[in-house]
Order: sequence, then structure tokens, then C-alpha cells
Amino acid sequence: MNKCWIFDFDGTLVDSEKAIQQCFIKITKALTPDRLHLVKDILIGPPLRDTAKDILGPNNLDKVDLFVSMFIELHDNRVTRDSKPYPMANEILTTLYELNNPIAIATNKRMEPTLKLIDYLGWKSFFVCIECSDSQKKIRDKKKMIGDIIRQYPEFSKATLVGDTVGDGESANSYKLPFIRAHYGYGRKQDWSSIPLTFTIKELGDLKSMIT
Repeated sequence: MNKCWIFDFDGTLVDSEKAIQQCFIKITKALTPDRLHLVKDILIGPPLRDTAKDILGPNNLDKVDLFVSMFIELHDNRVTRDSKPYPMANEILTTLYELNNPIAIATNKRMEPTLKLIDYLGWKSFFVCIECSDSQKKIRDKKKMIGDIIRQYPEFSKATLVGDTVGDGESANSYKLPFIRAHYGYGRKQDWSSIPLTFTIKELGDLKSMIT
């Protein structure tokens, strides 16, 4: 059986950190300017509604829906312009695909911009499965997405997960999957001390030596 891979998306395969942060800044200025100082250190990667709640704070939760709708309008219309694949992303995915290594995506990014960007990059054929936070009626976290991938495609029960945040590592550990940390991604300031790591890569090209 060929090796299976599950990749996170933002912060692992594509870099959209600055663009997303700029959206957060613009929306926060409009809705809760007194909390603007929080945006510069906010982690890019968790589900949008969770991030909105963190930025707005407990006294402004009535503005979460507005925050989300403003973000969708700002972000989705420019996702293909503002999100760039990390160096070697296309080469790594192409190599895995040509070697018949099954690849899946598990991302907290919403489905519409994820599929729009994947189609724009010409990556659609690479993936056996693409699971986003809102792929189903109920919003799911990364752990549930991975569980759904494994239920649909049992071969992914032995997959290697590549991601950039502690949440990715915790999700991999829940299913006893080998976890490769993308050190270049968004989780740089997180506490990784409790996360078992199989490898740490400084760039996607470092995966070359692990592909068989």
C-alpha cells in the first residue's frame, strides 16, 4: 500500500497570513476598534467564528455574525490574488500524485474559498478528499474532519499528517498518526512542548527525503 498523506491548507501548502490579518484589522477597526491591539497576535488557522469571538471579546458576541459576513466579503473576492503557494508546494504534490500516494486536505478554511483557490492553482486532481470546516451541515473541528476522512477512506488511518499549528498536532495524536510540523507556518509562537513530532520541516522541500 502506498503512503497516505493529510495536509493542512493555510500555513502549510499556501500562505495567506498577511491577507487574512489585513481583513481582521479592517473589520476590527470598524466593529471594535478598542480591541485592535489583539489582532496582530491572533493565530491564523482556527475556524473563522472562533477567531471572531476571540477578537471581539465576550462583551461583543452579538457582532460575531457581522464579523463573519464582513470577512467573507473581503476575503473571498480576493483569495486567488492574496494567497500564494509556498515554495515547492506544487512540486511536492505533483510528486506524491505521480507516485500514487493518496492525498487529502483537512482545513479549518471554509469550503468556497478553499475550492476556489485549489481550482485556481490547478491542484484539484491531486486530492482524494478535501474536508473543510463547513463541508457538512454542522461546522467541524480538525479532529472531526480527520475522523471523517478515515471513515470514508480507511487507508488514511495510517496517513502522515502535515500541519503548522498545535491543533493539527493534537488532531494527529488523537488518531495516532505520524505528525510533521511545518515550522514555517502560522503556529510559530505556540507552545509545542506537549505535541509528539515525527519530524519538523523548515520548508516544504524538506519532505522530498520522506516521499517514497
